[in-house]
Amino acid sequence: MAEHQPDRAAGPEKSDLVGLDRVFAAAGSMAPLLATFDWQTSSLGHPDTWPQSLRSAASICMGAKYPIAIYWGPDLSLIYNEAWSEIPGDKHPWAFGKPAETVWPDIWHIVGPEFDKALRGEGTFVVDRMLPMQRHGFVEETYFNYNLSPIAAENRRITGVFNAGLETTGRVVAERRQQLFLDLTSAAARASSVDELCDEVVATLRGHREEVPFALLFLFDQGVASLVAATTDCLPATPTSVVLDDEDGPDPWQLRSVNTSRAPIVVDEISDLVAVEPVGDWPVPASTAVAVPIVRGGRQSRRRMLGVLVVGVPPGRLLDESMQRFHAALSEDLASALRDTRHEERERRQFEAERKIAATLQQSLIPALPRLESVGLDGRYLPGADGVEVGGDWYDALELADGRVGLVIGDVVGKGVAAAAHMGRLSNAVRAYWLEGFSPGTLLERLDRLTRSVVGATFATVLALDYEPRTRVLRWSRAGHMPPMIRAVDGTVRVLDDPGSAPIGVFADVETVEWSTSLAPGEVLLLYTDGLIERRDEDIDAGMQRLADVLSATAPDDGMLDAIVAGVVGDELRDDVAILVLHA
Repeated sequence: MAEHQPDRAAGPEKSDLVGLDRVFAAAGSMAPLLATFDWQTSSLGHPDTWPQSLRSAASICMGAKYPIAIYWGPDLSLIYNEAWSEIPGDKHPWAFGKPAETVWPDIWHIVGPEFDKALRGEGTFVVDRMLPMQRHGFVEETYFNYNLSPIAAENRRITGVFNAGLETTGRVVAERRQQLFLDLTSAAARASSVDELCDEVVATLRGHREEVPFALLFLFDQGVASLVAATTDCLPATPTSVVLDDEDGPDPWQLRSVNTSRAPIVVDEISDLVAVEPVGDWPVPASTAVAVPIVRGGRQSRRRMLGVLVVGVPPGRLLDESMQRFHAALSEDLASALRDTRHEERERRQFEAERKIAATLQQSLIPALPRLESVGLDGRYLPGADGVEVGGDWYDALELADGRVGLVIGDVVGKGVAAAAHMGRLSNAVRAYWLEGFSPGTLLERLDRLTRSVVGATFATVLALDYEPRTRVLRWSRAGHMPPMIRAVDGTVRVLDDPGSAPIGVFADVETVEWSTSLAPGEVLLLYTDGLIERRDEDIDAGMQRLADVLSATAPDDGMLDAIVAGVVGDELRDDVAILVLHA
């Protein structure tokens, strides 16, 4: 006996209708509306009369957890599911069954042409489309990802439009605000003074008018709130300063109240105070602002007002909790930037003052070079940019018995008053040892013993030389210092790179070694400290080669030292530099 097979062709409408009833009943919060809706008030008609194409689309719509709507018929009547019911806002449930243009008159100039395309068989998909919807009693700035796809009826004519969409307003706004704060951080980093910071902050806010249609920055100082920067022109009704304890003076932005309450205050009807233009395609400018306090952090008892930031409220958005958090974050960022910049300004002023004192002290510790008939001498001391350069590098030259010339150059390790004191101690000792007739090697040995006898003295690198102009003999000894260079008349450079000994003050009983050579007429002897050639992330041999190349190419005239410094260092002088030349 043949197995009974169900008749799959029998009663398709009844089967489908039962299925649709089941879908309607399980449509979540939409189920009561679907069960009680008066279908005769809509051009859709009762579901019993719907064609198979509409039933299938409605089944997909109501069974989905994703926001989906169906627009059907000549007037594109609307049905939608639970997830989509949040999109029309206060228009739900009124919008159900209504024609599309009746539901969306505020955005029909945007979406109407897209529906026409769908009815012609061409779908649409957009990402983050701005739609100025009126769904909560005001024109609201909203953003959506959505598609509009044609639905064909049984006669193959397009009779409906399938709409799946997701609101992205929260993400779009969050991303814009995140970028604004990143830009503010960069702006604060570029500022080196409070004035520059205010200009940078306002310039940054001017580039984010979608979130801050306009901004005015008032800073407090000695009981006066002064307007220091603004993104737009202020009208005569906005005063440039407000005396905070003068209750009779004009105060349209409520600065006194903000100062007293330390809380944001909303200011309406701002059209007489600032010139505000609409942003982008939005039809109207901002009409409301919030005066936000800028308060220094710390313990509550130590918190004080730094100023007030007046920010416009985008006309398409509510001054809700999210907006209030955004304004609070703006205030906190600005307060932090003001605190840091003022601290840096104070440090910079102190640094510059100390640096001037240090440079003067350093120059005073370097004696003037003697004028000699037998040789030419020239020297430079250049303070570096890394910190307060007191102590450190020095040089000296002294005419000795029998016409000899004593030369010395050194670099005391460390900075500060202690280093300066030790530098002065070494400089005076060198002169005494030269006058006593000690040779360069013996001089360095005595300096070493002197350094190790002084409590707290740091070690130093020193190069001592003795030149006899009559015989042209040069003797030298060096303790950890950079080797001298000699430039011949033809530009050839040789480096007196003898082994030398350790810096003075490091090891006990150091034995120094003396070396000698001779200088030809017209040759130039160059002494220098390591600040001239050292670079970060570069081998020191590369710096020495650079110096040798510049020395070779530099004419031995009155501008020789300046040319060497410019050629080797340029604008990159970080450490202090001492440089001394002898023209044979």
